Amino acid sequence: MDGLWTLKNALTVMALVVTGVWTLTQPAPAHAGAPQCARMYAQGYSEFVINTCKTCRRVAVQRRRAGGRGAPVMRTYDLQPGSKFPLPFKGPGRSRVTSDVPCRDEAGGGRDIFNPGKGRRTAPQKTCVSLVNTGKGGVMLSNQCAECRAAAVARYSRSGKSLGRQFYKVGPRANVRVSSKGAASVGYLADVACPS
Repeated sequence: MDGLWTLKNALTVMALVVTGVWTLTQPAPAHAGAPQCARMYAQGYSEFVINTCKTCRRVAVQRRRAGGRGAPVMRTYDLQPGSKFPLPFKGPGRSRVTSDVPCRDEAGGGRDIFNPGKGRRTAPQKTCVSLVNTGKGGVMLSNQCAECRAAAVARYSRSGKSLGRQFYKVGPRANVRVSSKGAASVGYLADVACPS
């Protein structure tokens, strides 16, 4: 019986040693190293998130309803430096900050490394086409460039409601008549190089 008890103790000690060694070899949780700027606090029945840093922060907040079995609600807000923002959540539940990172285009903020120019225009877009009044209640698109352009126009009712858009192919240094199709006004939207 003593031999069995000693074997049990030896196995228990060995299991504890293995567990301790395994725990020590696991990497520590990753910390970004940057200070967490978003702080949450409750005031009465409302919750607020405040940015305590001197830079814009993109803060993600998760809300889990008390006793709720559904998925938590996630909201992301851009908080300006030193600002206080009331959270829209009402009723019982628990909110927490799940992410606190610099705003897009801030130092250390989000950037698309695969498409660095995506979402930003580096130079003003080339405009070749303009909408010209013909003088008889009509309009035409006039292309001033030496290349084919695709131009977009929108038609509007008297109340200003959009009646739809239409695209026209305008040849190099050419004019194209635009019919009103019953609209009160026609507006130029944009032009781009003709698709091949």
